Amino acid sequence: MNSAKTLTKAEEQVMQVLWKLQKGFLKEIIDSTPEPKPHSNTTATILKILVEKGFVKYTVHGRNNLYEPLISQAEYGKKSVNQLIKGYFDGSHARLVSQFINDQKLSEAELEQLLQQIQSAKNKKS
Repeated sequence: MNSAKTLTKAEEQVMQVLWKLQKGFLKEIIDSTPEPKPHSNTTATILKILVEKGFVKYTVHGRNNLYEPLISQAEYGKKSVNQLIKGYFDGSHARLVSQFINDQKLSEAELEQLLQQIQSAKNKKS
């Protein structure tokens, strides 16, 4: 997958469904899409674009295509976070975490877990 390619909101919605299903035919993807469900032609077009962008592959089963993701949700999430950090936090992961701490978006338990991860990472480096 080309690392410069990102998903539109509509493409991401289809990918969310595919990640949940792991693979599916057009009808299954539409049936698993939250309301309001898009028209089948719209979903088929989005799937075609996702194949062209390299996010999805398909295999032909009779007259239907079975679609499955080529990138995991975790991989895409990591890529998206890295783009967010690059674009809004001057490439600094620490500035992103600092922003969450300053905005009090992290619970005390989450902060404790982060501290444990930091300590563990420091121990591995020494």
